[in-house]
Amino acid sequence: MFSTLTTQERILYFLVGCIGTRTIIAISPLYTPSEWLPLLGLFTLSFGVAFLYLYFVNGRLNAPEGGGVTWWASYRLLHGLLYVAASIYLFKKQRIAWLPLAMDVLLGLGVFLVEHSIITLS
Repeated sequence: MFSTLTTQERILYFLVGCIGTRTIIAISPLYTPSEWLPLLGLFTLSFGVAFLYLYFVNGRLNAPEGGGVTWWASYRLLHGLLYVAASIYLFKKQRIAWLPLAMDVLLGLGVFLVEHSIITLS
């Protein structure tokens, strides 16, 4: 399915699907009832562990949604650590968990913009 997408379609899927979903996850600690925050922490921890696993085993390096190239692979370590940090806050029922999650959104968007030469760091 993803291998037949045009570059513009992959960009749209990333911005709406990935960044959009990560934004919803990032603001969810602010609106989730406090008794449900640890459950949200399990959700974010599962993602964080998965990102770390993929980083350490060099897994899924030919992502079809990236056009066959997982250009974000080198950022998975930071991505996973931010999610794990948010999980720790969520387990303690601290809404500040939105901060590492928002940092992850900004990191993802920034790396995307640099990778696709929309902005340059010269």
